[in-house]
Amino acid sequence: MYYGESHTSVDDKGRVNVPKEFRDIMEVLDHDTWFVTRGFDGALFLFEKARWAQLLQQAQAKSILDPRMLDFRRMFLGSATKVKRDNQGRLSIPQPLREYAGFDREAVLLGVEDHLELWSKDGWRAFQARQADQYKAMAAELFGATNTQTAATEGGLQGA
Repeated sequence: MYYGESHTSVDDKGRVNVPKEFRDIMEVLDHDTWFVTRGFDGALFLFEKARWAQLLQQAQAKSILDPRMLDFRRMFLGSATKVKRDNQGRLSIPQPLREYAGFDREAVLLGVEDHLELWSKDGWRAFQARQADQYKAMAAELFGATNTQTAATEGGLQGA
């Protein structure tokens, strides 16, 4: 699985230099083929081929006659492209996707467990700033408040 944040460079041909820590994981897991598409919040999503196949299967289970699903497919699948790591560990990102994400010479590559995200440096900073106030609430929702309250109630601490 992929975790962490790495700042990386993009060359004149749109090739993103994949940092060594991610390349090492890619080699161990045999992740040389990736599908790149529009993500959320101005980021690009990168899925290795097995995960991409799972996502396609899930998408195909939904009706193409559902207008919302059709719109999603247009955005998600319509911009998707298959890329392979070159011998120097770079991934070539097409110009329309680089424009969507708003990066030129610098980018941020995030490991988000089952996929990678590619952001412009400014876009990533702006996203973090927008989410700063929500971060604690999200953590409490995922890890804390509910479990702590349940344990306190079950342990006889309520009403003492």
